[in-house]
Amino acid sequence: MDLPPLTPLPAEAAPIFDHFAQLVATRLVAPIALVSLVDVEGQVLPGAYGLPEPWNGERWTPLSHSFCQHVVTSGSPLVVANAHDNPLVADNLAIIELGVIAYAGVPLRTGPGPVVGAMCAIDHRPRQWTEVELEELTELAGECSSALSTR
Repeated sequence: MDLPPLTPLPAEAAPIFDHFAQLVATRLVAPIALVSLVDVEGQVLPGAYGLPEPWNGERWTPLSHSFCQHVVTSGSPLVVANAHDNPLVADNLAIIELGVIAYAGVPLRTGPGPVVGAMCAIDHRPRQWTEVELEELTELAGECSSALSTR
């Protein structure tokens, strides 16, 4: 699957998506959570919790800093316990610049079409994500996808 040509939202904070990110961070006890929409140029972050500056203010990262792009291109969840050990993401600049070590991301859709982004939880240390945490993330992603569909 290819990346979408353009994201459906601009690179700016949206209170409803910030709220979803905060819910993910709280329920999964993760220091960072994102609502990420991915296109061929990068990812916009309409929802963020715990994201450091300048990323939180810019609400955009290049694909070199995106684990979420793999959720979009595969159409499936991506669960990484330790990014240093995962060949798919081991060279991603988010490891160094954002401290992404553990990642759990699930697809976001705006309707019956292709995946447009990911809702994810991030930790700064290696972590085994539990089935309960992944179910919670999937449920919140469904609610977030519904909110995206109305935008």
